[in-house]
Amino acid sequence: MTTDAILSRTISYLRVPLTIGVVFIHFSLQRGLEIHGVFHGLNNPGWFFFIVNLMSEVIARLCVPTFFIISGFLFYYRCDFDQRVYQRKLRSRARSLLIPYLLWNLIAILWQLKCFLPIVSHYFRPVEIDLTLSRVINTFFFNSDNQGIFIGPAPSVPNPETYPIDGPFWYIRDLMVMVAASPIIYWLTKRIKALLPAVLFVLWIATPFLFPAGGYITMLITASFFFAWGAYYSIHHKSFVLQLSQLKYLGCIYPILAIADALTKGAPFNAYLHRAGIIFGIILIVSIAAGIVARGKDKTWQPLTDSCFFIYALHGIIIGDIGKLLFTILHVPENNPYCMLALYFGTPVLCIAMSIGLHRMLKKYVPPISRVLNGGR
Repeated sequence: MTTDAILSRTISYLRVPLTIGVVFIHFSLQRGLEIHGVFHGLNNPGWFFFIVNLMSEVIARLCVPTFFIISGFLFYYRCDFDQRVYQRKLRSRARSLLIPYLLWNLIAILWQLKCFLPIVSHYFRPVEIDLTLSRVINTFFFNSDNQGIFIGPAPSVPNPETYPIDGPFWYIRDLMVMVAASPIIYWLTKRIKALLPAVLFVLWIATPFLFPAGGYITMLITASFFFAWGAYYSIHHKSFVLQLSQLKYLGCIYPILAIADALTKGAPFNAYLHRAGIIFGIILIVSIAAGIVARGKDKTWQPLTDSCFFIYALHGIIIGDIGKLLFTILHVPENNPYCMLALYFGTPVLCIAMSIGLHRMLKKYVPPISRVLNGGR
């Protein structure tokens, strides 16, 4: 199999497990399951929270950085980047990123209106609506912590980071920023080569120290580093799959780092340990995927590949409600760790299955809507 074939098939193979990982990020029971302001399941034993942390807060956190690497690589792949190419890519990304971004956040707004339905309102915190222009804009771009049109009680754990109302779409938001800045990234990468991702790497590692309060700047640094990392390989005609696979033995360190990361959540040094783990973890998962592809064992995910974007877009809107519904209908005993663990794994599986089913229905019966929501994918 040629290097290009391994590259293409590895990227395709990675999309499904990376998407599944993102789904698990957004159903972390690290702080319990919140229903109407009450957090359930907080009295479970330490091993339960270790598993949740390891899955949602450690391993799954490899997924979005890897998506940024892939996006940076593909953006410059096999093109002589100039003004004409830039304009063409802007038009292309408007269709594949901007339009779905606006539509899915609008869908999330409409879905949020369910809070006002008497039959389900007792599951949610009471909210008010403020349609001032600034709050409408924030809803689409910086919705966190009562900054959007839906205003409720102050969150129990303030979040300094900023997300659109369809939370996972912060990746698309910041990817659009990277696309807008792509001529600068290209120019710098052509001239200083690996120095650009190296400088951004140091900045990314240092963000807990430089920006201890977090905020949007830390998210933008994350996007910039990983996008530039992928771009470097593409601009200098290297396969990131081949390059990282050559470091596969370094990836063997990751399981140790992952366990240490999960065990030390909340410790002052954990943010740095977590970042180190992400680098080694990316090396490991890319190497594993490339090995599977090289042996021709990559057919497993193919039926699910075309649903990945739809799963990514929809799950952030519905997964919390699915978890609350299952918890309530099944009368899950919140202090039984085995039942709560079944809820933790079962909710993302059900959410993914529902997303795939809905996507296939739309694709079959209303393909134009499916194409628009999927950004033409």
